[in-house]
Formats: sequence, structure tokens, C-alpha cells
Amino acid sequence: MTYIVTSEYEINRVVAPRLPNATITYNQQAEDEYTRILRLYFNQLDNILGQLTTSIGASGLVFPYGAFHQNGATTLSVGITNVSTTPIQVASTAAFPSSGWLLIGSELISYTTKTATTFDGTITRGVLGTTNVAHSAGVDITEAQGTGGATTIGQVLFNNTDYSNGVSVDATDQTKIVFSNAGVYNLQFSAQLLNFTTSEDNVTIWFRQNGTDISASASIEQVNSKHGSSPGARICTVNLFVQVAANDYVQLAWVSDTGNTVLASFPASTVAPIHPLSPGVIFTCQFVSAVAP
Repeated sequence: MTYIVTSEYEINRVVAPRLPNATITYNQQAEDEYTRILRLYFNQLDNILGQLTTSIGASGLVFPYGAFHQNGATTLSVGITNVSTTPIQVASTAAFPSSGWLLIGSELISYTTKTATTFDGTITRGVLGTTNVAHSAGVDITEAQGTGGATTIGQVLFNNTDYSNGVSVDATDQTKIVFSNAGVYNLQFSAQLLNFTTSEDNVTIWFRQNGTDISASASIEQVNSKHGSSPGARICTVNLFVQVAANDYVQLAWVSDTGNTVLASFPASTVAPIHPLSPGVIFTCQFVSAVAP
């Protein structure tokens, strides 16, 4: 048996039995009943302790947890010139939002609509301080998340679930991380910030709970300007304890002072140095404790 430990699913509580009073003279039937009551009680204790003390630790305990990231990635099906604003044909747009930004090499491109295999609508090349250049078929394309303008607040999207038990991305709003069980959770995120302009930028990231800013949860990161053709880069990481009720949701909100910094993923490398895909945002959460009475 596996026990789920949350404020809703607690380890079975065992109450010490009320033992019968001793008989004045020896009575085998009374003694047998006394022994039976104690045996049942100790069996209950053994069942619980067996979940807590195994050869590999508390292996029978399952806590709520979740791990998510955002890493829209695809490849270019048909090459584009440096001035092309026609639909961009790719292998798949499934991991990308309906409108947003693409990172191809060192160029950021914005789009306003998509189909299953094209980014289209209004295509704007070389945005947010980048330069429009030609790109060949087969090159990697990754997603970039922007806020849409200076001092405009954005909500971070999550389109990949790595692990989930009682914590999940909302089915209709990928900015929301939903908690099925009440409790205190340790929330952690890592955000990859890129700035392609010649000026430094300040980015502020914070937590929201049910649409309301969580007090004292903001962090401010200064993102350097670009150097040569490489963007200024910064990793922002934070962890925070948050108490939630069942079905509460949490979001990551962020703002860029200039509106030019993006949260961006980098494709995996198949040539030296070989490395896996680098997500723009990673978000994890782990149950810490039931809410104290």
C-alpha cells in the first residue's frame, strides 16, 4: 500500500485501544481478548511504520510535485531571404503559442497567427534589436517569449510537463500551474533572459497566486547589452515557499524596463560541444508540508 501525504490524505491515525479492566481471578477468555486487542493495535502500527522505514527510506510515501518547462522548438522547412515576410514554413508549430516571437540564429521574428506547419499573419523581421538575415532550410527555430512593450506585464507560458502528481498546467491557460491539494509548497524557477540591443535592461519576475501578486516574491535582474553578435544573457533563479488551497493556481509574471529582453530557448547541439535543448523557463514545485493547524 502507498500512502499519499497531504492535508486531504493523511497517514491513517491509530488511536490507542481502550483495554478492558482485569478480572479478579484468572480468566483465559478475558486474557485472550486482551491479547487480541493489543495484537490488532500493534499490527496497525507495524503497517504504518513499514511505509516509513524501508531499506531505501520512505519509499512508500508519495507527495504532490510538478516539473514544467517552455521550449518551443522546430526546424525551418523552406529557406527564407533576409526580407521575406511571407508565411514561414516549418516542421511543426505545435509547441508554440498562437502568436509570439521566433528565434532563428541571432534574429528574432514576430508573428501573429499560425497553422499546423506555418507561422503567418503579420511577420516582422529583425525585431527587438536583432538584424534580419537569410536562413536556410533545416535550421533550428526556438520560441522566445516577450512582454510586448516597455513596462508591459507578461505571463510566462509552460508547454511541457516533465513530472506531475497533483500539480499540473491548466488545460486552457498554459500560464497557470494548478495545485489539486492544499499545503505548503516549495516553488522554484529558472528563466533564461536574452537582450539583443546595445543597452542594458532590467527585468523583474515575480509570483502570482490566483491572479494576485504574492508579497515579497519579486526579483530584479540586470541583463547586459549584446557583445558583437551575441546577446547579453542572464539566468534568474528563485525559490519560494507558498501556502495554497486546493485548486489554487500560481503564475510567473514578468516585465522588462525597455520591452526588449526575451525569455528564449536554445536548440540542442549535435556537434561538439554536444548538449541538450536549453529551455527558456523551467518551473518546479514540491510539497513540503500540510498546513499547520
